[in-house]
Amino acid sequence: MDADEYQKIIRNLIDFEIEMSSIAKSRQTLLLLHEKREIMLKMKEQINKDIRSTEVHYLSMRTGIREEFSRDNINNSKRKKLLNKNKSPAMMRAKAMKKLESDRKGKIENYKDIKINIDDVIVQIEDVMVEVYGSMKSLLGNNE
Repeated sequence: MDADEYQKIIRNLIDFEIEMSSIAKSRQTLLLLHEKREIMLKMKEQINKDIRSTEVHYLSMRTGIREEFSRDNINNSKRKKLLNKNKSPAMMRAKAMKKLESDRKGKIENYKDIKINIDDVIVQIEDVMVEVYGSMKSLLGNNE
């Protein structure tokens, strides 16, 4: 899943009303918070899988770049050299690898930022759950 899609899901998950006016509404709120927390934890697991698959994808792309500029493809590289202002195949390979690494780092950083956001939201959800429990206790008369 794309990082933007994760952000949209997070925004949709955190947009809700907290109702603690009665025991029944407090229990419904707790159930809702628990569901949202579970969804966030599953999203975090999915992000870890997406990071791993991104790493694998970029490793295969690196292999493709190496093969493209290998000795077996030297004739293709010579053609490219003539078309690319006399750049050597090694320079073109280094440039392609550098761009690929930059793309990989950017994508993985986006996923890591989302994981941090998810951790923050989980902590906030847990804090609200504690407040709802406290509210339920006060509604029942247990202020201890």
